[in-house]
Amino acid sequence: MNLRLAFFMLYYSASHPVYGQATSSLRGMTTPPTTPPIVTYETIPGHDCIRSMKGMLDSMEDLAEAHPDLLTMTKIGESYLKNNDGPAAYGTYDVPTGGHDIFALNVTATSGAISSTSTKGRFLVTSGVHPREFAPPELLARFVEMLVNGYGEDAEITMVLERTEIHAILYVNPDGRWMAEKYPELMWRKNLNFGSGNDDCISILSIFGSPGVDINRNFDFMWGHLDDGASSDDPCNGMYHGPSAESEPETRAVSEYAKRLFPEGQRKTDPEGEVDVPFGESITGIYADIHAAGGYVVYPWGYEDSKTPDDEALQAIGRKLQSFNEYKLWAGSQPDFQYAASGIAIDYMYAALGVASLGLEIGDDFSQECAAFEDEIVPNNMPALLYAAKIAGAPYSEVKGPDVLDFVIVENEQEDMVLVSARASDGELVNAITVDGSFDKFPTGDQSVAELRFYIDDGEISWTAVNPGDETIQETIDTSSLTLGRHTLYVQATDSDGYKGPISSLFISLPLTQTISNPPTSSPIDQSTFPSDGSGDSNFLDVFLDFLYGLFFGPDKSKRKLI
Repeated sequence: MNLRLAFFMLYYSASHPVYGQATSSLRGMTTPPTTPPIVTYETIPGHDCIRSMKGMLDSMEDLAEAHPDLLTMTKIGESYLKNNDGPAAYGTYDVPTGGHDIFALNVTATSGAISSTSTKGRFLVTSGVHPREFAPPELLARFVEMLVNGYGEDAEITMVLERTEIHAILYVNPDGRWMAEKYPELMWRKNLNFGSGNDDCISILSIFGSPGVDINRNFDFMWGHLDDGASSDDPCNGMYHGPSAESEPETRAVSEYAKRLFPEGQRKTDPEGEVDVPFGESITGIYADIHAAGGYVVYPWGYEDSKTPDDEALQAIGRKLQSFNEYKLWAGSQPDFQYAASGIAIDYMYAALGVASLGLEIGDDFSQECAAFEDEIVPNNMPALLYAAKIAGAPYSEVKGPDVLDFVIVENEQEDMVLVSARASDGELVNAITVDGSFDKFPTGDQSVAELRFYIDDGEISWTAVNPGDETIQETIDTSSLTLGRHTLYVQATDSDGYKGPISSLFISLPLTQTISNPPTSSPIDQSTFPSDGSGDSNFLDVFLDFLYGLFFGPDKSKRKLI
């Protein structure tokens, strides 16, 4: 073991919490890890809470080495400068030589090569598309670390990793990130393609005119659309879409990796010609692109201010994620649609690959201040990302089902009997948002809870509570047939329209007074026991801010482009 890895493991054993086992609540999550190992890994000057690209890659390599059964790190592409010559300098500024590799992390309970026959749901998350946005890669890395650290300790995380693959690309645009970290005054947004007809931009040392291609205008859906400033054909413009769709290796690295993950059978043959054709509820997979700043949950369409044919499901996902971070909804036909953006990643993933897609605009600045990052951004967005991971198997149907909001073991004195308490709601999360000053009751949240189905381990012990409504119910479990040690209890709610929501889970240690510190003794949940679209809810920290994110940008910043 190298010295850096030894420090890493010492840090984790000393600073990462053990997750509670007796409750599962969307309103009571144990605080996730919020501080990176800054003593060991390099950080961005002036931002001790955010690792530099070098420090981040070092830490992820160490994490993968320490947990090879949970995490793999794979090269998926190369940056522009990896295979193309660039100038020796940009004005008086250095330019990285040799370029960079682009890596993807795969977090799941069965690591290794991506399998085309896997039945697991898949959640792909990207960050670092726009290099000047410092916080997104750090947030995504914290999510990866929480998953790895929580496996075998937290029932919800354990269940997710046994049923879902979480794929994370921390730095989509590593050449640009090198520039942004070394020269933050440039506020670098694009990649470092100096050869796309924008050599003249080299003399324009301004954030409003620089060489390169905006990766988030370069994807192959509605590429090159200029209406309402959705992109630009000016090579010096910050929204320059490039010479052709997917002209940039960074764009291709993401799109090709996504094609490996998500089923070919759910794609459209002509995405732009079939924009009004819904995908339906049978699709699988979720994609999220993390940016900064402003406080928005973004979902298609982005290229114009109109709804997709799957708006009910996409909006339900956006609304439920918003219930955790209290962001505004930026999407077609929403009052907080900010501006049009064409050729963007979330539109492409939805329209071309049939994936439920969304974006997060986190924080209040490109160069995020640490106090807000630690106290607000991390605890508010971690549960949102975990929720998305849980419904990745069948996002369009599960999001329409009821959520288990509280799930707790009530200790009692009777031997071989365990009392559990559970409450589910079809509308509490999806109807939490205020739209135009009023609470809008959304159609997917207007049903009653018809039943709660409980299972232990592989489902040999199961029972159903009928018509519980939104009330808290209590059920007594006979544990006399279970061996001593740790078992997993699952619950799933179904509404009056027949939609099954995400699965929630708890660890039960028998006898109840016994503390179990070893890995789970129970078998992973049998996929045939639940519908294949099942997923779970989780323990979440009850942190909701009274801060108005819409006031983040003053007049001088109102035209900054975020996504």
